[in-house]
Amino acid sequence: MEPHQSTTPFGRRQVTLGQIAAQMRSGEVMKAAGRPGANVAGAINKWTLFRTLTLVKDQLGVSDRALSVLNALLSFHQETALTLPGVPERMAGPDESEDEAGQGGNAGPSCDLIVFPSNRALSLRAHGMAEKTLRRHLAALVETGLIFRRDSPNGKRYARKVEEGRARFSDAFGFDLTPLVTRAAEFDMLAEHVRQAQKALRLTKERISLYRRDITKLIACGLDEALPGPWEAYRQRFMGLVTPLRRLGDVAALEALAADLAALRLDVNNTLEMHIKSQNMTGNAGHNDRHQSNSNSQWPSDFEPASRKAGANGEAHQATATAPAAEVALQGEEPPQTHAPQTPEPPQFPLAMVLAACPDVADYAPSGPIRQWPAFISAVRVLRPMLGISPDAWHEAIQVMGEAQAAMVVASILQRGEHSSEAEVMPGPTPGSTLVTVNGSPAIKSPGGYLRALTQKAREDQFALGPMLMALMGQRLKARRGRG
Repeated sequence: MEPHQSTTPFGRRQVTLGQIAAQMRSGEVMKAAGRPGANVAGAINKWTLFRTLTLVKDQLGVSDRALSVLNALLSFHQETALTLPGVPERMAGPDESEDEAGQGGNAGPSCDLIVFPSNRALSLRAHGMAEKTLRRHLAALVETGLIFRRDSPNGKRYARKVEEGRARFSDAFGFDLTPLVTRAAEFDMLAEHVRQAQKALRLTKERISLYRRDITKLIACGLDEALPGPWEAYRQRFMGLVTPLRRLGDVAALEALAADLAALRLDVNNTLEMHIKSQNMTGNAGHNDRHQSNSNSQWPSDFEPASRKAGANGEAHQATATAPAAEVALQGEEPPQTHAPQTPEPPQFPLAMVLAACPDVADYAPSGPIRQWPAFISAVRVLRPMLGISPDAWHEAIQVMGEAQAAMVVASILQRGEHSSEAEVMPGPTPGSTLVTVNGSPAIKSPGGYLRALTQKAREDQFALGPMLMALMGQRLKARRGRG
């Protein structure tokens, strides 16, 4: 007499139309499996299949904990291949071993894919998962159609042997792994879609990184060389597009950002090309000579306003420092060094702490994630012209603080600035006005002037970077608690 395989769960568990439909589809696929010309795999490597399921778990609606339970169930199947009943397969010999302690194994031709471990054995394979949690994730696997329940009349999991002393079974009650094989083609198709989406996401992010690098360096060239053009407008336009990529997980949003950056890069590049063409049209007979330029040219006062405390000192220092350099530049000579460059000092704070206080600087890293101090300083060098900080203010900060500390100060200014990823627009004190805040504090509007003020304080030994970094982390934590 042929044994009957139950399709309904034991006890108070209810069967759903979705589960019945999944069982019908599985039966149709099993009938077609192994036939000539059928596009259905009769057997599949269970661990290859599990890696595919791990890739498409979000599309299937299963959690990583549920997959760990499925991994434990697969471990109770003795063979590496999951083979559908009726498909030519290996023949079990009389000396075939049973699973450990009789807790799992393969059934006969009609139940080869049924495993029947106890909850205790399954919990041990699932790294000690609590029994209540185990039952919840087993139910989730059944609801998503990854496994079927084949419950016995009393709800216990067990199997009957064909003959005494043999490892083959005539009937088994437990969890049926057949859907994993019958839906393998579906899982592979989903995995291919996920891979294509991940590839498109990766390529779009690479294109955005290249656009950002080109734009930052082209704008820096225009600002440092004091070339005619709307460089401040370009800078403001670029800062409006500096959105952390971790916030844009959608490919469509990334494509829109890439299109905006491509348009800005084209405008900046056209401005530079027009300047080069205008120089070539002047008919300068000495066009083959080396071009002399003054990178420390005097900046407009409204480009980098100083703070109220250090305004007078900053303007006086800038005027006295710039005039001799300009006179020497007119004679075609390099400006002399007024101060000997200081020996680089090791940073006073761990890099991990600085990145935790100023996470936005990572978006400007020219060569991937920031893991060393040289990469951090390179990112700040790219960031500096985007904030409107002049070369003169930057070099002055380096002379007073050292390059590492000056870079940390600029990264902190970015985190507190109007273009920070944590910036919020709030209603102002007067009707119709707005106020930009960062974690409850007013945003820095003039990064260049703020840097000059901090440089002046550092020159007078009245500035410490540690409290500034700790304040950034403290304000962020306080803001998160307020939102929670």
